[in-house]
Amino acid sequence: MQNIIIKNTLMFFLMMVCNVSYGQLFQNLLLGNAKAISLGNAVTADPPGIDAIHFNPAGLTRLKGRQYELKIIAGDISLTGEFQANNQEFKDDIAAKGFTDPLANTSSTIDKFAVYLPGGGHTALPVLAAPLGGVSYNRKGSKFTFANAVYAPMIFGMTRKDDDPGIVYGKEFSISRITYLSPSVGYELTDRISIGFSVGLSYVGLGAVLPFRSPSLLVQELTTLTNQVCGRTEADRYVLEVPGLDLCGGELDPFQTIFDVEIGVETMASPTYNLGALWDVTDWLTLGIAYQSEAADVLKGPISLGLSSNFHPWVVGISESEPFGIEGLLDTIVKEAIDIPDDGVISRIGKVKLITPQHLALGISVQALPKLKINFDVKWTETSKWDTLTFDFGEDIGLIVLLSLIGIEGADYDKLVIPRFYEDTVNWGIGFEYDYSPKLSLRLGYEPRKTGIPDDKKDFLVPLGDIDIIALGFSYRLAKERTFDFAFFQIKHDDFIETGTSTNGNDTRLQNFLYNPTAGLDTKLSLTVTVIEMSYRKSF
Repeated sequence: MQNIIIKNTLMFFLMMVCNVSYGQLFQNLLLGNAKAISLGNAVTADPPGIDAIHFNPAGLTRLKGRQYELKIIAGDISLTGEFQANNQEFKDDIAAKGFTDPLANTSSTIDKFAVYLPGGGHTALPVLAAPLGGVSYNRKGSKFTFANAVYAPMIFGMTRKDDDPGIVYGKEFSISRITYLSPSVGYELTDRISIGFSVGLSYVGLGAVLPFRSPSLLVQELTTLTNQVCGRTEADRYVLEVPGLDLCGGELDPFQTIFDVEIGVETMASPTYNLGALWDVTDWLTLGIAYQSEAADVLKGPISLGLSSNFHPWVVGISESEPFGIEGLLDTIVKEAIDIPDDGVISRIGKVKLITPQHLALGISVQALPKLKINFDVKWTETSKWDTLTFDFGEDIGLIVLLSLIGIEGADYDKLVIPRFYEDTVNWGIGFEYDYSPKLSLRLGYEPRKTGIPDDKKDFLVPLGDIDIIALGFSYRLAKERTFDFAFFQIKHDDFIETGTSTNGNDTRLQNFLYNPTAGLDTKLSLTVTVIEMSYRKSF
């Protein structure tokens, strides 16, 4: 059935696009709060203005009267990669089979940054830029402070040009979590203890375009067999050709695109909540704790699968075959599993389950000197939620059964289990704020961030590793009730993934063929993120 192949192909695709590790990398980086990033995001005990909604809603009690805050983010993201054919054994093996890999010794770079927007879907931007903001209200003498803000806890995307070799890791990819409604309240229990609670209602969208190829050993061997059966002359043909089995209607090539997948899924209402508490132990010491809940979203939207012009007739030939003249022999194994329309394109409404892990932060803020404040945070994120990606259909699926019977990893009759083996992360950050004058405060922040991705799970799709975030910033009080904050930071990450060392991108084992677009190639990558964040807060 057509539904079966679209489901199974979607599984191959989702095992990559659902890596919300992008969210882990950009967690708190693109919220637009200049104070937070310039203090190494160590603000759990020193919440930053109206964005206390996100960092620690207990901090809202420090906002008096009516206030609004406007923020803007501007920046640039560069991701380059090199696919190097350095493995001589792999090179000799594919050469002996008559193959050449067009990706060997090529380089890739993203063309533009992108976001996924409601109503607009995947949207390429010449530069990273976004306006955000919020408001708060505290009636004079009241222990309650109410607030609401628009912010982006997770946002990332990119677009590559058609001729870029990196399109095998996504020609387009974008994922957004935009909180558009966040009713929040902070309450002063005592003069020194405050608590806070916020509810976030977010838009979540994910889009991608993937030209899929599979240069695995399994597909290589299948292609070799096909070439032997379908030689150009009788002398070239394999002597064990199976009568009635058509392998010659098209062409299977492990180093060319087999099919293209397009996906655009979203949900307009993803609920989460944040809890927080602050304790001013003394006039110079404050402790803070904040918890951000998990979000488990089911995104829905159109999914399109189109077989390449060479691969489509190859599949049709097999599905219509009658080996040895036995009608219906392949019906249950092949035909129902890969039934495809005449034009080779299937369109469906699909679903994707996307998890944003829960997060806990503990913080301390110390007025070490009359003009120097030091903040320190420890943070835990349940990244192990991405230990596996399991897609359970509740019924046996023909193609999955076939994969299971021939020993393919992760195939289990009615489900696909894609191992990620990510680990929970514990990170810390430190920030320094120096009051240069009554109007000007200077800031410096440092946050060494671990991603939770083991070395044998790295790939070019999720170009992450342990990174160091160093940020500079300042706060300038234009008047008693007006404050301007500014921050600048840059992230650089370089990595080298030797072929065969990662099961998520360049594995060469026979049974791992689901997603290894650069099998046999070393991958060298470089990621640079440069961002400026500014905010303006005023009483009204």
